[in-house]
Amino acid sequence: MVNIKMYEQILLVDDEKQILDALRRTFIGRGYVIFTASSGRQALEIMAKEKIDLIITDVRMPHMNGYELLKEVKEKYPMIIRVILSGYADSSLIVKIQRESLAKRYLYKPWKNQELIRVVEQMFRVEKILKDKNLLQLINRIEYLPSPSNVYHKFNTLARQDADMDKIAKVIETDQSIAAKVLQVANSAMYGINTGSVHKAISYLGLNNVKYIILSATTFNDSFGRRTSRLNRDINMLWKHSVTTNQILIHLYESIFKERIPDTYSALGLLHDIGKVVLMTNFTDKYMKAAESIKYNKDLVYYYEKMEFTDVTSQEIGAYLLNWWELPSQLVEAVLYHNKPLDRDVIDKEIVALLSIAEVYSWNYIYKGKIQEHDKDLLELFKLTEEDFDLIVKEAKISLDF
Repeated sequence: MVNIKMYEQILLVDDEKQILDALRRTFIGRGYVIFTASSGRQALEIMAKEKIDLIITDVRMPHMNGYELLKEVKEKYPMIIRVILSGYADSSLIVKIQRESLAKRYLYKPWKNQELIRVVEQMFRVEKILKDKNLLQLINRIEYLPSPSNVYHKFNTLARQDADMDKIAKVIETDQSIAAKVLQVANSAMYGINTGSVHKAISYLGLNNVKYIILSATTFNDSFGRRTSRLNRDINMLWKHSVTTNQILIHLYESIFKERIPDTYSALGLLHDIGKVVLMTNFTDKYMKAAESIKYNKDLVYYYEKMEFTDVTSQEIGAYLLNWWELPSQLVEAVLYHNKPLDRDVIDKEIVALLSIAEVYSWNYIYKGKIQEHDKDLLELFKLTEEDFDLIVKEAKISLDF
């Protein structure tokens, strides 16, 4: 008799029984099948027998810690969604897990039941969107889907080994275009440094930020020279918009919340339009036909932001790509929903809304005029007026020198 799985199956892993009991109670009546394991080895035994959809694990456990468990899960069961639930926000193990993309989300003890449920439900919803039949059909038709470059893989290997910055810088310098992008971002006025040294740039930006810059640079650079000069010019404009959006997003976040933007979001502006680049490069004829009607800057911005020429949106393509690259689910969510940040399915509404606001300011800044209007509902989310935001952005050190 064939065992047909009707509900998503979640595996909870923690060496403390009271934690496991509390987690299990959190999911009672939510429509999930719940398994529990008190050790990494027990968790692997369960996964060998059951089709697990999502695993939530502690980090510090005896015999096999969360890092070792997730590394084995990623290798044996790459389709399982991996989540950390830990009481140690600055643990070296969590840093290693982040560097190796072993978990999609990081939650911390003590958790809030409703927040945990919302995160799990949203992750399943996003997975469902990214496995949508129309999206997969379009993905199969795409002849060019950017993959992380050799530089990225070598960079990740050195980062995992805690190699010194000289070795990491030399790897990045083997690709002139990627090295140039790293220096462009580092030298933007937002970061406040002036250097031609890749070593100094990556030391200042941090490895997590450099990782995302390499990914975005790979996507933008690989598209050049493939088709027409018009296409390459417009993709270059998208890169300029992405860098500018990133500068404004960081400034808005740090001015409003009075703290550094989390590393997870430090390069969100650079990544948010990757789906547009993929679609423009693979459906050039449709893009060029639509672009023929563009006469004014305002029309061009509208086209970049709103118009679509496939059944699948550029946001869905971008989110698929980030998910394929195994980036954190917060980034996948932000890219998927940045044109509708107040959607009920969005968990981190504030960062997604700030991204949308930063995009408007970016286009207005690039074209030196108010060619896009702000969504008042987004501004009100922060209990600030448009004039308040104008003053904040006016204080930003924005550079278009790239």
